[in-house]
Amino acid sequence: MLNQDEEEIPLAYSIDNAILMHRDAHFGGNFDLMLDYYKKNGRGISQEFDVARIEQLYRAQRQGGKDLAPLLLSGAEAEKIARVRMAYKRLRSLYEVKNQKNRLPLLIADLILAEEEDLPAAIDAVVAEKGTIVPSLIELLRSEDFYDPLFPGYGEAPTYAAQCLGKIGDQRAIISLFEAIGDADFYSEGMLLEALHAIGTPAKTFLLRVLHSQPINADNEKAAVALIAFKGDPEVVEACINMLETIDLKNNELFATYLVLACEAISSPEQRKRLLELAQRKDFPKNLQKDIQLIAQNWSL
Repeated sequence: MLNQDEEEIPLAYSIDNAILMHRDAHFGGNFDLMLDYYKKNGRGISQEFDVARIEQLYRAQRQGGKDLAPLLLSGAEAEKIARVRMAYKRLRSLYEVKNQKNRLPLLIADLILAEEEDLPAAIDAVVAEKGTIVPSLIELLRSEDFYDPLFPGYGEAPTYAAQCLGKIGDQRAIISLFEAIGDADFYSEGMLLEALHAIGTPAKTFLLRVLHSQPINADNEKAAVALIAFKGDPEVVEACINMLETIDLKNNELFATYLVLACEAISSPEQRKRLLELAQRKDFPKNLQKDIQLIAQNWSL
């Protein structure tokens, strides 16, 4: 423990470790660089970190005369930072190769490392490569490390890979996009669904096949979630209503909830009638009845 004077505070919060790891991973252990970046609202800021707390840690470090990281971080945390720094080193080494014949790795590095103002241009450059860069984007989408905010790209790189895959529209990406559902945050998952919708009919066909697979498991639920992006499509609505009419609703209520949500934009009077009749069944869960009633109210707007 550091000797503390009146201005210092106890260094006992887990958030302090997270701040120090973030500092060491992205800013080479430099508090000045970190604070400058946070005050400019860079792409990689963490909303969990209070700038005032970062400043307090910096002040405590100056007063103690020693780097806080070796004092507070565990061996496992230090090892993780070393892995992050190696990832940064590998990416930056791509920019040191002169007359590079294969420009795809460099475009992926640009996508990962781009700050907010450079991101649209980085995405456009990737998308311009069309099918040739799809395997690299799929690899990025599947990389567990790049979902971690400590790694290059601040945990957002797979989201932008998904965006690029949707813009390219290559059906080779369907399975990887599908598998990523449920492993991402709300914003990232929305991008996955948009990408699948952008791929169009091949993605819809795949999702409907998974939706009908037996026995019902997490994959069926993921397919139903993904098909919400296709809500209003008559084929999707028909498939969802058929499932609601035939599955064991009591034991598959979450799955049924997603099926109902995928029916939100029904336009067919016949399909609307079938959904309303379902809600009137005595065995139909009350929560789902309420969902259908809310959907039906929107039909009249």
